[in-house]
Amino acid sequence: MLAPAAGLAALLSADVANADIEGRAHSLIGTWHVDIVFPGPNPAEKGLFLFTNTGLVICTNTRIRDLGLGKWTAHGSFRFDFTFRHHMFMPDGTWVGTLDIAHSGTVTQKTFSSSGTGTVYDTSGNQTETIESRTTAVRY
Repeated sequence: MLAPAAGLAALLSADVANADIEGRAHSLIGTWHVDIVFPGPNPAEKGLFLFTNTGLVICTNTRIRDLGLGKWTAHGSFRFDFTFRHHMFMPDGTWVGTLDIAHSGTVTQKTFSSSGTGTVYDTSGNQTETIESRTTAVRY
């Protein structure tokens, strides 16, 4: 029963060159309170994102409410890309598909912003929609 916890601890504490720029940790590593906005009538969302020193992204948001998992890549000291996947469910718990997010952004010590797309797939893997989104975030 401790093996999964030990494995997660090793994953979160390992160091990967991708997140280590010129011998120092990238500014994106850590936890963030995120505002997510969309064009048109789609309502804004709030999120909590974690970027690890191993290149892992773990996130949640107020609409999907499912854990999103993915990866991030540093491009110099202040630029980055990230991707992650959420499962999507109906209010009754029925699984309806997945949402894949792909964003590029910039970061300071206390804020980041990014933009990109979310691509929706049904349970058979067929693409049904692509939506643009932007984020702004503050470290907490």
